[in-house]
Amino acid sequence: MRIMYIYMHPAYDSFNGAIFQAIQEKLPEVDVFSPGTESFEPKLTIEEYQASMEGHYAPDVKEAQAALQKADHVIFQFPLWWGSFPAPGKGFIDRVFAYGIAYELEGETPVPLLNGTKASLVFTTGSPPDEFHTAGLYENVVTGIDKHLLQFCGLELAEVLHFGDVIQESDEARQKMLEKAAAFAETLHGK
Repeated sequence: MRIMYIYMHPAYDSFNGAIFQAIQEKLPEVDVFSPGTESFEPKLTIEEYQASMEGHYAPDVKEAQAALQKADHVIFQFPLWWGSFPAPGKGFIDRVFAYGIAYELEGETPVPLLNGTKASLVFTTGSPPDEFHTAGLYENVVTGIDKHLLQFCGLELAEVLHFGDVIQESDEARQKMLEKAAAFAETLHGK
C-alpha cells in the first residue's frame, strides 16, 4: 500500500511529532510532506491559481501531487488550531489538491478525481475528548473536513484518531495514545 502522510504541525519535537514517529516507523512505504517544517510556500497566489487552471504547477507542488495521485491512502495529521488545520497545512491543501489533480468541474458541478483512495485524520486538541464531543466540535471538525475536502476530491474517510487533552494528560495517558497511533499504523501496513 502506498501512503501519503501530510504532517501539519510546525515542529517534530512535540507530542504531535511523537505521534508522527509512532505511526511513520510502522509504515514501510510512505511519502511524507511536512508543510509546517519544510520550506514549502503555503500561499496560493492569483498567478499560481490561474496557472493551475491551465494545468501548470510549481515544482514543489508537482512532487506532492505525484505522491497524491499514486497514494492508496492519505493521512492528514494536525493539531486543531482555531477549528481547522494550521495555516501551512491549509496552504498545502490549497496548492496541492488543485483543479485537474484532485477534482475537475463539469459546468459548476465538481467531479472528484481521487476516487478509490482512502484517507485518515489524526488530530490533537487541548480540549478533553468528552468535552470536545459533548459540545459537538468533533462532529463539526470531522464532518466538515469529510464533506468539504475528502468527498469533494473522492477520498473515502477510513479512520479518525482524535487525541484530546494532550497538554494536560499524564505521561502514562500519552503513552497509551502513542500505542493507539502505532496500532493504527499496523492496520494500514496489513492492508
